[in-house]
Amino acid sequence: MAQNIIVQFTEFEFRELLKNCIAEGIKENTQAAQETSNKLFSVREAAIFLNLAPQTLYGFTSNRTIPFIKKGKKLYFKQSDLELWLTDGKKESVAEIAKSFDVKIKGGKQ
Repeated sequence: MAQNIIVQFTEFEFRELLKNCIAEGIKENTQAAQETSNKLFSVREAAIFLNLAPQTLYGFTSNRTIPFIKKGKKLYFKQSDLELWLTDGKKESVAEIAKSFDVKIKGGKQ
């Protein structure tokens, strides 16, 4: 059975408690995001992450079309580099093109 705890805080104490809890949560999320982005993948893990065959990944490394790290005979891929590589190939949708076109017309000289 759950126990109820009743505590009285002043408004100032309550605000400080909330600020500290929020700051701690943001710090934990930031650290987790940094750890994830700095994660190194093996060829197999990178192939799974990118949904590619390992042979395709080896081809990309030999053509130097994908960022990689080579230590000895081992290949490693940084997750943040792979995410950037993926977004570099992003094509704009028709709506995005139209929106940027509208901004250029409104903001530029006619």
